[in-house]
Amino acid sequence: MTKHILGFDVGGTKISAVIGNDRGEILSNVRKPTVKHLGKKRLLDEFYSMGTKAMELAELDNIDSIGIDFAGLVDREKGVVVSSPNILGLDNFKVVEEVEKHFGVPTVLENDATAATIAERIFGSGRGVDNFVYLTLSTGIGGGAFLNGKLYRGVHGMAGEFGHMVVMSNGPNCGCGRKGCLEAIAGGKGIARRVSENISAVRDSALFSKITPDKIDAEMVFKYMEEGDMFAQLIVEETIYYLAVGIVNVINILDPEVMIIGGGISRAGKLLFDPLRAAVNEEFKSMKRPVKILQGLDNGPDLAPISIPLYNF
Repeated sequence: MTKHILGFDVGGTKISAVIGNDRGEILSNVRKPTVKHLGKKRLLDEFYSMGTKAMELAELDNIDSIGIDFAGLVDREKGVVVSSPNILGLDNFKVVEEVEKHFGVPTVLENDATAATIAERIFGSGRGVDNFVYLTLSTGIGGGAFLNGKLYRGVHGMAGEFGHMVVMSNGPNCGCGRKGCLEAIAGGKGIARRVSENISAVRDSALFSKITPDKIDAEMVFKYMEEGDMFAQLIVEETIYYLAVGIVNVINILDPEVMIIGGGISRAGKLLFDPLRAAVNEEFKSMKRPVKILQGLDNGPDLAPISIPLYNF
């Protein structure tokens, strides 16, 4: 019998309510922009109304379970959001208890990057692979890993913070407080910052000079590179070099069979993956080994919350 799952994804730019099933089919999707000052009560109200709307669109009266993923620190066992960088006032938020009470079905909570890793295990390139690492390249950089067939969480449930390895000594400040983290250089915000900080190069670029710095994002940088902008080419090459350094660090530590790259930046496709694979091979030096670098699920953000209860049941 097909299981139908309601998933909530709470990210930096959007909140979504998704209905999916255990075959990986998405039946409906309701999205709203993230409001930083939403707070606990208003967020729950959004969950209730968006979840009901998603069920109506999917023409379902009942669901079997609910998965919720948050960017930030969560306590999966207690069903508590410890802290969230995207919405203020959610510290120690007992979200599972409230959502279960309203919808009356089992509810599971996960960190968003961990949920995306689970989605790759169930529906993506991690199926049948006992040792793989998932790296999400989005506004920031995070990820997760399956080792010997099991999700590796770490002692404090914080494993997979690959974006916070230092790859440039005394590099740019990172939101975590360190300098030169991979996220600060190769995450979406880091890429945009590196462009906008180089005022003279922006002014000399026929494409970048036409837009204001606050409109620059990683997608635009890859697009402009494809259109022949030399400054965009330089930024992308630098980004790929530091990504390769970080990826080889992870491979040297965990020795996975597969590295799966997901997140918004991965949608650059061949513009990212062809030079990244070449850069990783070069960066291996004498430690080279046959590790596949594969693109993550196209609809990973939708499948992530759907996957959580499927893995835990």
